[in-house]
Amino acid sequence: MSFEGEALAIVEAALDIEDSAARAAFVAERCGGDAALQARVEQLLALDTADFKLLPTESFARPLGVVDLIPPRIGPWRVTREIARGGMGAVVMAERDDGVFNQVVAIKLIRGDLASDRAKARFAEERRILARLRHPDIVRILDGGDADGRPWLAMDYVDGEAVTHALDRRGAALPERLAAFEAVCEAVAFAHRSLVIHADIKPSNVLMSKDGAVHLLDFGIARLIVDLDVEETGDPYPLTKGYAAPERGVGVAPTIASDVFSLGVLLLAMLGKATPEGNLPFVAGTRLPAGQLDGDLAAIAAKALAEDPAARYPDVAALIADLVRMREHRPVAARAHPARTYLISRFVQRHRRGLALTGVAALVLIGATVFSTVSYVRAERARIEADRRFVELRGLARFMLFELSDRLDDAPGSVMARARLAEVASRYLDRLRAASGAPVDLRLDTARGYRRLASILGLSGTASLGRPVEAAKALDAAQAILDGLARERPNDAGVIEERGWVAETRWVLAGAGGPAISDRAAALFDRALAIDPTARGARLGRIMVDRDRGFDLVANDRPGVALPLLRAALKRLRALPPAPEWRRRDRLVEIGILAKIGDATYYLGDKPGALAPYREADAIVRAELARAPSARWTEKLGETAFDISSTLGEIGGRDAEALAIADAALSDLQKVLAFGPDAGIEIRVAVLQGQRSLLLDALGRTPEAMAASRAGILVREARLARVPGDPNRQRDVAVALANHAAVLAKGGARQEACATARRGRDLWLGLRASGELNARDARTELAPMEAAIVVNCGPR
Repeated sequence: MSFEGEALAIVEAALDIEDSAARAAFVAERCGGDAALQARVEQLLALDTADFKLLPTESFARPLGVVDLIPPRIGPWRVTREIARGGMGAVVMAERDDGVFNQVVAIKLIRGDLASDRAKARFAEERRILARLRHPDIVRILDGGDADGRPWLAMDYVDGEAVTHALDRRGAALPERLAAFEAVCEAVAFAHRSLVIHADIKPSNVLMSKDGAVHLLDFGIARLIVDLDVEETGDPYPLTKGYAAPERGVGVAPTIASDVFSLGVLLLAMLGKATPEGNLPFVAGTRLPAGQLDGDLAAIAAKALAEDPAARYPDVAALIADLVRMREHRPVAARAHPARTYLISRFVQRHRRGLALTGVAALVLIGATVFSTVSYVRAERARIEADRRFVELRGLARFMLFELSDRLDDAPGSVMARARLAEVASRYLDRLRAASGAPVDLRLDTARGYRRLASILGLSGTASLGRPVEAAKALDAAQAILDGLARERPNDAGVIEERGWVAETRWVLAGAGGPAISDRAAALFDRALAIDPTARGARLGRIMVDRDRGFDLVANDRPGVALPLLRAALKRLRALPPAPEWRRRDRLVEIGILAKIGDATYYLGDKPGALAPYREADAIVRAELARAPSARWTEKLGETAFDISSTLGEIGGRDAEALAIADAALSDLQKVLAFGPDAGIEIRVAVLQGQRSLLLDALGRTPEAMAASRAGILVREARLARVPGDPNRQRDVAVALANHAAVLAKGGARQEACATARRGRDLWLGLRASGELNARDARTELAPMEAAIVVNCGPR
């Protein structure tokens, strides 16, 4: 039994003894001369006061009745002994004895009082997510379930000890300690890429086995606990004094930044240094105890331990990169403005051996010969370096805008990284564009880069930064390059195809840009295919044009014309030969076409029939998420969930089912947002909040409906404020305001409903004045908004 468990057992027995002298004698006898144990028992017994009376069944770590007996069997596992007991439950060792496997595991048995039926269902879902974490340094979750109302998790049993104790016992030198810490960081970074935050990094959750390998425990358990403890007030996440980031102490949920802070504290502990829970003064702006480290190591620790989360490393990968730089004697990023002497010292350390071998005599000899040839050498090196850098620049631009962009597309909380990528990449493209006499392939490559930059900056439906004006300028740059190439090579299929992609991108950027743009894109793709019928990019582009046309037809109240066009496009898409480099784009186009087929079916009056394509799109998204966690596919999950939920809500009698779908998707989206802001995810959250409002209202939960609607409107208005002239954002807010006004009026907030309806009417009139009001919106949106003003504000 653990130390704390033994103390609790003695206290519970002692509480039955009324006489204080007899109780003291009993405690002394049971503690058997163990001074630390007796001190702990006496400390706990001191809590038994008139104001706070304890009972024999009560735990000091948690409320009455939670200290339950540990069952002899948990699922298929036979419990062999207790390992530890704490505020969240108990940990036991168990083995499987069903004749199928011979395996020893550690089982974490969660407190039964934390788990409602809804929480248990959520626990099971989260457990499956965590079970997908497969990394050699992360202790795997193998099994889980419910034992007499108490959720449990079975995980690999590690025969090891806390990493700090293990390192001290081994007498580990600095390189070994840093290597172990870097291994911990690699495991944390892997989990972050899988959308899982640890939230409780500390030495007791990092075990080191006898072979020196590290093993992280309880990865994501904090996330499970908070979903279980639905009734708890305050911050329900575990907080370990000294290891928790400062913002956690005021109730901020765990983030990547808070895990980075905890890793900074762990670094100190693994190096045998004082941690922030001590009484030493801190380095200014950080929680790094003064005088503990120096040099690059101090700079790295100070950055990880910054008071301001924004001043820390943006992610664990950046922390690892600085550790590698330090090991290789390169300047570390933690030193924002390094002195020249520091840079020279790093150079000397990297090249110490070579410098030592030259000696003074060699330097004198070299100096005498170099003087006469220095001009030639400099000129030749400058030419070679210019050529090399130009090739590197082209490669960097391609890497940043394509490969790196795709990786960031899937990473949560990457808005700042994508913004920086766009800024640097645009400078690269400008330099490539300015190159005189550049060959055709380079100019075509640069045009493709500008088009991809436009997608990153402001393309709706992708992981954009929400900057449509800047995106349009990038497309103009691409167009200018392509116009020049078209004059030189009018029958080049590659140039024609890229012009088609720029036109199609303009349609998406405009948000249903109209038939004129899609017709231009179609003509260009058709020309490219006439020259090269096998051009896969042009074939996919032509299919996307038909998707765009279907969107325009539905928006203009012609779903009957759109439906066969969209179905034919889907059939052609699925007939394309598979190609790994096009797989992601193909899947995104496929779910887009399915969504439009569902929309067309819906507007033709067949709402039940619309569910089939919506669910088919949803299945594709979930299959992609099963392949790997992804922020962008989670965003698409929000889109398909809205389509299904809103349709179920209008069929009748399925409001509760529809609400459950919306709630589940909203929860997934909010987990991604916990890693940092994301414009694409935010709008999905706003849409689902609006949908929840409608469903809650239909279920008679009007106050909750009003709150959900307000939350969604706030997000939409903030997006419009960033780009006030964007007609797509104006329409988005106007549509939502109609529903918001209705639910406010039903809740009795008539004055607010009046102001909301007028705001919506003004937006619709503005769209009409600018020629952006389509036929269906004029009929189904503007007229009802005018009626809502009369109802809520009274006649003029």
